[in-house]
Amino acid sequence: MMGLNSGEFNRLLPYFHEAYRGSLVEEGKNADEKRGKPGQLALAEDKLLFILYYLKTYPLQEVLAYSFGLTQSAANSWVHRLSPVLQAALKQMGHRPARLPEELLARLETEAVQAVGIDGTERRIQRPLDPDVQEDWYSGKKSPYGEEQPDCRAG
Repeated sequence: MMGLNSGEFNRLLPYFHEAYRGSLVEEGKNADEKRGKPGQLALAEDKLLFILYYLKTYPLQEVLAYSFGLTQSAANSWVHRLSPVLQAALKQMGHRPARLPEELLARLETEAVQAVGIDGTERRIQRPLDPDVQEDWYSGKKSPYGEEQPDCRAG
């Protein structure tokens, strides 16, 4: 549900906890009191699970709130508060995703060669109803069932 196994979660947890404490220090000693505590995610483990679950599944905030016993507004507050904390923890660990082409190329130079597979499976799509727009989406294929598919509209 969060994209990590328990070992990966436990390796990330101390960095996340440190980043969270650092965010409190940056905002001031009583940041939670000033902000009005947005519901309870008491433990660092709860906070990390919350943000990883959100980023992995992107549920509606109402679903997220229900899953963690929060209100929707509290879930929203935690998402906005914990996202930068997770980014800081990943950066500290050296696992932050590369965002610029130069960063990506530098990172790829340090990686071992890997085999890559690409899923080229065609999937059916709902075509637009407007005939002019439909032409832009037409793949050139006659039917996904083959040429000999009987016309259901024939009398």
